Amino acid sequence: MSSFSHQRIKEQLQACRSKEDTFKTLVTLSKTLSRLSAEEKTNNNQVKGCESAVWLIIDNETNVPQFRADSDAKLMRGVLVAILSILEGKTITEIQTMDLKAKLAEFNLSSYLTTSRTNGVLSILDKIAQK
Repeated sequence: MSSFSHQRIKEQLQACRSKEDTFKTLVTLSKTLSRLSAEEKTNNNQVKGCESAVWLIIDNETNVPQFRADSDAKLMRGVLVAILSILEGKTITEIQTMDLKAKLAEFNLSSYLTTSRTNGVLSILDKIAQK
């Protein structure tokens, strides 16, 4: 996972004053996300409903699941860093009782999230909530 903490990522994105600032910040964050291997980019791991290809792997063999994700789009990888920072270190119960949409709204991504991108992000949150 990224070396950025949830709080630091949130502060960086909240400090963005324009769509361009948000874009640059998401691209910077995208570089901190470890890439998945070609073997991990399976149909089973792909999140349906996203504008760009997104893969999400959830290892929930322990009470604190590990999340790994990737996308073919830099901006979406930046959004994935933000999403994963919300989940990092949380138990399955904490994640299931969390309002993921409200937590994500704190990142101030509305200028980036078009309708189709919002639908994709909601698909990612739904896949997480089902685990």
